[in-house]
Amino acid sequence: PQGLTVVRDYDASIPEFQGDREQLIQALLNIAHNAAQALEERIADGSATLTFKTRIARQVVLGNTSSKTRHKLALQLHVIDNGPGVPDEIKDRIFYPLVTGRAGGSGLGLSLAQSFVQQHGGVIECESSPGRTDFSIVMPLAV
Repeated sequence: PQGLTVVRDYDASIPEFQGDREQLIQALLNIAHNAAQALEERIADGSATLTFKTRIARQVVLGNTSSKTRHKLALQLHVIDNGPGVPDEIKDRIFYPLVTGRAGGSGLGLSLAQSFVQQHGGVIECESSPGRTDFSIVMPLAV
């Protein structure tokens, strides 16, 4: 929408990535949609920014507490907004089903995004404070 600046900061050296295209698109759309909704006030005053940034990460350890694997290369994808931030009372639960920070929200978008990323051997995390929220996805790259 008008009032929202979308910044694309892509690393062109990232090799071809293999995965379920529909799942990965849906995961990214869920995160971006949440960010856009959080930016409503800034969109209204024309100061909203949504940044998509990709980088290569090297020697990354991914997995759960019982099984961790080191990967030579991984895709790091960030979705960053300059909105109000994730409310403190839900920060530690935002990836749980039915947890939402806005009226009318289903609380399923981030849960699904996390599930899709995990199915690709990756992790999704969030760092948030007023004025900057960064959802980071890290997934292994096969070389």
